[in-house]
Amino acid sequence: MIYRALTILAVCLSVLSCSTGDNSEPPAPLTEIEQPLPLKVHWTTNTGAGIDTASYTMRPLLVQNQFFSVDTEGLIKSIGAEKGKVKWKFETGLSAITGLAGNSEVLVASSRNGDLNAYDLLDQELELRWSIRLKGEIRATPVVDDQQVFVRTSDGRLAAISLLDGTVQWTVSRRVPALSLTGNSAPLVRGDLVYSGFDDGKIAAFNRVNGSTVWEVTVSNPSGRTEIERMVDLDGQFILRDGVIYISSYQGRLVAIQALDGNVLWSRKFSSFQSIVADDEALYLSSDNSHLWSIDRRTGSAFWMQDILHARKITAPVLVDNRLVVADLEGYVHWFNKADGALTGRVRPTDTRHLAQPQIWQEKVVVIDSDGYLSSISLK
Repeated sequence: MIYRALTILAVCLSVLSCSTGDNSEPPAPLTEIEQPLPLKVHWTTNTGAGIDTASYTMRPLLVQNQFFSVDTEGLIKSIGAEKGKVKWKFETGLSAITGLAGNSEVLVASSRNGDLNAYDLLDQELELRWSIRLKGEIRATPVVDDQQVFVRTSDGRLAAISLLDGTVQWTVSRRVPALSLTGNSAPLVRGDLVYSGFDDGKIAAFNRVNGSTVWEVTVSNPSGRTEIERMVDLDGQFILRDGVIYISSYQGRLVAIQALDGNVLWSRKFSSFQSIVADDEALYLSSDNSHLWSIDRRTGSAFWMQDILHARKITAPVLVDNRLVVADLEGYVHWFNKADGALTGRVRPTDTRHLAQPQIWQEKVVVIDSDGYLSSISLK
């Protein structure tokens, strides 16, 4: 019963955002935009991949010119990126709480029960290659790299699995705090190393062949008197650019770490559970109070901060040319200049909250709301 209560509270924190602090405030009203960008919604399609109280994000997998979605009952749909038409469907029977992984040859689906299925991607259907069950919930999208699948589970484990036959090659585990946000960041694979963030505020690099620890760094130390105050989850998707890992924690810090040896280059106080994006000069990320930031990659100092969407529960941003795009709790999708953070455009494809980071297909922005409606947007 205790574990169930903590899980429900964690779901409340991340999915419904009933946490303490700025997110409990009323969302900022929308402001008028002078000479807004001419934006067009090309299509909207119901994938069925809505968010329920147990799921984290059902962001579709983009492979070439197709989106592959999965709903909480395990129904996979193939959706054409150009017109948003459903091409085919496939029943897996899995209770999915996160999106699919894979490539043009194989799709990997997971479930809240720890099920992991690999399917060969044929012309208009899927064929089961193998199926295994892990011990914990799979809250982060698995990562397919070469002939391995890397999976984070809610019990603090990271597993490497053979893509060929489903054999578990190695497993490592880390302590799970009494209370944490729903969801986990997906592992990141580069060369011979696999990087993974954990709920205790630490990130570690592992040898992809045998799972041995190469280095481990504490991004944020828990502080405060209550379990909620001591949460320092590394749930936002971290990135690796030019040999440096950039990672943020909830109620903690934003840190730049040398990917090879774990040496910390800089850190600053920051709180976010969203994914990070970057260009040659800056990091762009949404803080937990829905402020949009541009951070100098070299020093960690801020280029600018935009608070016009305060408490609107915005998604992680995505880069489109010289602009940043986020979506919010009322279904609006917002465009900003990346140079100065000025709000330049807004469109509302649906009226339901967005949780997943937008995606890019051929200069179009594709967003999915919490009811599972997928929309394609671009400049006219």
